[in-house]
Amino acid sequence: MVPASRGSAGSLDSMDHQRAPQDRPAFPAEAVQWLLGSSPRTVVVLGDPDVADAIADAGHDVTDVSGATAKLPFPDRSIDVVISTHGLPEDLESLARLLRAGGQLALVCNERDRRIPWARKLDEVLGNVSAGEEPAAGLVNSTLFGFVSDATFRYWQVVNNVSLEAMVRAELSGRGDTEAERRTTAALRLYDDYGRGADGMQMPWLSRCFKATVVENAWAPPRGFDEQQPVDGAADGSDDANEATSDAVPGSAEGPPPSSPQDGSDSDLLLIDFR
Repeated sequence: MVPASRGSAGSLDSMDHQRAPQDRPAFPAEAVQWLLGSSPRTVVVLGDPDVADAIADAGHDVTDVSGATAKLPFPDRSIDVVISTHGLPEDLESLARLLRAGGQLALVCNERDRRIPWARKLDEVLGNVSAGEEPAAGLVNSTLFGFVSDATFRYWQVVNNVSLEAMVRAELSGRGDTEAERRTTAALRLYDDYGRGADGMQMPWLSRCFKATVVENAWAPPRGFDEQQPVDGAADGSDDANEATSDAVPGSAEGPPPSSPQDGSDSDLLLIDFR
């Protein structure tokens, strides 16, 4: 089965996701631009419909998929980008076969910015751990993909006691009922300690993104669809070669510069409650 092309995010989930916008952070447009460029792409998102929604809003043809990736209903060489949001998939060979020449596999690791005290305390209450320093290690070591580039994007989500409870319960949905209730109560107590009530406070998020181009064969170096291609028959340095263009990666001379990923400097942390 091959899903029909969609102008907005389609879904292969067993049930629709129905979460209010404030229940999860909005995936930043700058990250979408870095991952996909400005030209429309055919994209499969594994694991997070919120990321798929942000990609669809940018004009890409995207399908979000939950569960195992071994039997994705797409023909070989039919997808431009596969984005995994729940860690590196085990079956990289199957994903590599789905990608067109120049296609890319990307990882998105969304986690709270633990440099902010209240976010760090919340993760401790929920029993969450950081994704670690090398979430893309398996991709770096894979012979199916080329060089892995990375960027980190920082953004904010306003939460209050109502939306925080909805978000926490969604995160704890895989835990037992007793543990989930205990940790939810502790999270709301932590929020109450800050005395913000219905006025809300800002939740800091980090989105760590990685991408690598599929290797077409054992001898040819991988070349992404967002890299400039020479014109056939044009000599190096010729006018024809210089005029050859393709969609530029964000930050290149050919494309409009997106908002810069945050560098985590002290200036980024102003106006945050440091208790």
